[in-house]
Amino acid sequence: MDAASSPHKTRIISHMNKDHTRELTYYLRHYARASARAASSPEMRDLDFEGMKITARGGNFTVAFEPPLAGWAEAKGRIIEMAHTAREALGLSDIIITSFKWPEGFGMFVFGAVIFYFCCAASLPWVVPGSSAWPLLEAAFPGGAEGFCWTVKTIFWPVIGIHVIECSIFDGRLKKHGVERFSGVWWAWELGCFFEGYPSFKRIDGIVAQKTAEKNAKKQ
Repeated sequence: MDAASSPHKTRIISHMNKDHTRELTYYLRHYARASARAASSPEMRDLDFEGMKITARGGNFTVAFEPPLAGWAEAKGRIIEMAHTAREALGLSDIIITSFKWPEGFGMFVFGAVIFYFCCAASLPWVVPGSSAWPLLEAAFPGGAEGFCWTVKTIFWPVIGIHVIECSIFDGRLKKHGVERFSGVWWAWELGCFFEGYPSFKRIDGIVAQKTAEKNAKKQ
């Protein structure tokens, strides 16, 4: 039976389109040098001993088998090997983050503290002599109400800058673990990182460690 009519071909194409579209994007980005945007929404359209024909947002692509397959018995191993090679070359992990996890413990404390700070910053126009907050701050805050206003104003842009830098670095971490930029999961993690900072890095490291342990346990 030739490559064009083999049932192996039909099964592989169906399986890749159903369960491995992520790997199809890897092929396009590495072997076809497509951008992440051009490689999005991929679909394998054809397969033979010479290579794979894949359609994606950027058009139609051909990813060649080098050397060509000698038969369908080689197909699964070669496709897996090429996915691994592409993923490694792209600097991506085989551990994929698919959901957001809320902060806990110290992370939740930091999250709440940062939100409280921004609430304080937003309230400054109403913190004036004669307001109900003024005598409370005079009694409770070191430096009084004026010290409170000065402190909140002074650290505002440094706080923004630090948290934006953290989010920029965190974006690379999310990309490595397969979180698509501007997706719902990406926004949840990035907003969490903006308010939480460093503990969000520790939390995602914990998720990766857990998934890695589970994956290794399945191999045993």
